[in-house]
Amino acid sequence: MTTSQRSSIRGVVEAVFYSGPTFSAGRLLRADGSSVKFAGKVFVRESDAVRLEGRWVDHPKYGRQFEAEFMGHDLEMDPDGLANFLANHPDVKGIGPVKARLIADEFGRGFDGAIRTRPEAVATAAKVPVETALELQRVWVANSDFNAAMAYLSAFGLTHHQVTTLVGKFGSQVVPMLESDPYVLMREISGFGFKRVDKIARKMGTPKDLPSRIRAGIHYCVLAAMDDGDCWVEYEDLLDRANTLLVMDTLDSREVIEGHLESLIAEQKLVSQPFERLVVADPEIHRMERELAEVLRGAHDRNPHAVADLNGLLDAEGPELNQEQREAVSNALSYSISLMTGGAGSGKTYAVSTIASIAEQLELSVVLGAPTGKAAKRLEQVVGHESSTIHRLLGFNGNTYSRDALNPIEADILVVDEVSMVDVPLAWRLFQAVDLKRTAVVLVGDHNQLPPVGPGNLLRDLVKSRAIPTTVLTKIIRQAGVLKENSTAILSGEVRPTSEAKNGARRPWYVIDKFTDAGDIRRMLLLLFEEVLQERLGYDLVRDLQVLTPTHKGPLGTVELNIELQRLLQRKLFGFDVPDVEAGHRPRFYAGDKVIQSKNDYELGVMNGSMGVVLGVESSGGLTIDFDGRAVEIEGGSDALGNIQLAHATSIHKQQGSEFPCAVVIVHKSHSFMHHRNLLYTAVTRAKDSVILLGDRWGIENCAAKRQVDRRNTFLSFLLHAGARS
Repeated sequence: MTTSQRSSIRGVVEAVFYSGPTFSAGRLLRADGSSVKFAGKVFVRESDAVRLEGRWVDHPKYGRQFEAEFMGHDLEMDPDGLANFLANHPDVKGIGPVKARLIADEFGRGFDGAIRTRPEAVATAAKVPVETALELQRVWVANSDFNAAMAYLSAFGLTHHQVTTLVGKFGSQVVPMLESDPYVLMREISGFGFKRVDKIARKMGTPKDLPSRIRAGIHYCVLAAMDDGDCWVEYEDLLDRANTLLVMDTLDSREVIEGHLESLIAEQKLVSQPFERLVVADPEIHRMERELAEVLRGAHDRNPHAVADLNGLLDAEGPELNQEQREAVSNALSYSISLMTGGAGSGKTYAVSTIASIAEQLELSVVLGAPTGKAAKRLEQVVGHESSTIHRLLGFNGNTYSRDALNPIEADILVVDEVSMVDVPLAWRLFQAVDLKRTAVVLVGDHNQLPPVGPGNLLRDLVKSRAIPTTVLTKIIRQAGVLKENSTAILSGEVRPTSEAKNGARRPWYVIDKFTDAGDIRRMLLLLFEEVLQERLGYDLVRDLQVLTPTHKGPLGTVELNIELQRLLQRKLFGFDVPDVEAGHRPRFYAGDKVIQSKNDYELGVMNGSMGVVLGVESSGGLTIDFDGRAVEIEGGSDALGNIQLAHATSIHKQQGSEFPCAVVIVHKSHSFMHHRNLLYTAVTRAKDSVILLGDRWGIENCAAKRQVDRRNTFLSFLLHAGARS
């Protein structure tokens, strides 16, 4: 696509081909009678008089068109343009073509002053009631305010939809309000964090000691800690972080920041607690952990469905349980809340299946849940009992939860799997919707896996404190096989060599560690996809395989690997040559691409982490995607498209709770800052049949050798230990 220098065009929108909050395409009728096609990051309606700024481009498919980057409503119109605007604008009521022409002929380019100061004169000229002229005044001024806001806010990189939201909320005051306090954007527009707003505010000359800036910076540091998984920040550490962030260039900056921090605490915008040291937190997360601890203190209460002859029941229904599994099942049937945790091959699934079968014998209802759709589906397949996501159990519709203390989950026994992925807010919400007088809760997980993406470390806090009845399964069952045995060996720092071939050409465990250069490893990965994985091992290159890597950036990150794998697979499977991806641009999607949803979308019914395959691509950029047998249509230009990413390669964290026939795990010394054995263990346990470890020997061995206790700052770590001691 060739482009020209930046320019602007004016006219009336004659036709709209597509219009969404962040993208529109259509045809513009200019004053000289010519029509031009346009497309870009604007929002338009038919009959709008607009000024578009952008560039002329030669599109390979649509030809010569104007690529719009910014739009304003065009209120500097000649009489003909004014008449057209008044007669056709959808918000202007009671003025048709004849009356619009009367106004245009009478006032022409002086209309702006007339409608603002003499609306009754406009009413007289148009022969309409004064009320109609006053409504026209409102529409005209609103458009003027919008233009002023657009011109001002374009520097902030806001979309048309975001500007509309701000103007709709604050009206003509939006510009002076943002000039006095640009940090209000953080509260009003999703996705605008402190650093983004601060960069713009500094260009505008906002003083560094503006109180709202300091307070926003402190709050940002607390939220950034939560993004890293912590539930609190040490008081002195928070002052240091905020001082580094705000760079106030004064000797007393730390004291000034502390004054604002104390104010935030006094106003209960933040909360401080003196545990072993003074800590600061967001009030909501603090409340959730306190209430969770209170619920968990009742874990040793008697199971509401406890049976008299439990040992006899276990002998009859679970004769193959080992002693650890037997204890876990016994706890589940004896206590109000219990925990079972263990590594790959330790028999958690069999123990859960036994709990389900015993409950069936006792005519008790069992409900199974997991944090993600993938984890729920996997649980359902291995246990043979219906399972769903925790969000679905809670009746979440994108805004509200239908299940709570007044309308709890209906179950005699609730089993929650993959608890390592459950953060504090989700755990709190779950226990809010459980009536422990009726329902026993069984938590199941693997404390060797990565902690949740969100704040908290529920599973490890529970295992460490032993605050609730807990069984740690340590024995690898005989039927586990080489894959699970080798995966578990990583927890002892051992990476076993490529396993021996047994039935057929596939082996459960491959180690390819002869490379040191990242480029060589990438070429080897592409060679595997080109000549080995399908041809010799019989895997479907899209549905059976998953490449896992720790990071998104760099030559072995998800971004570059996805571009390379898309190009290879499109050519190999469909005979299509993918055009080069421009630097800094997202790759386009094509039929056959594997994709992943990066954010919960309740309108489409597709959750964060859902994997799919593109079935078709519309000329507008719209997609039809197969998500687990359900065809989902996404309109071109919609915000929902931004939540779809290529998924031939994904981060390890993104695939917790998932399972694939074959996992190709990239482990290279360039990622050593992220490496530790729990990361590697989590990656290899995503495989059902085969693992291929691909990287350099030092990187692989160092990753397994590096022990990293994920010390997260949580209130539960204090509260549960205090409860266990008392």
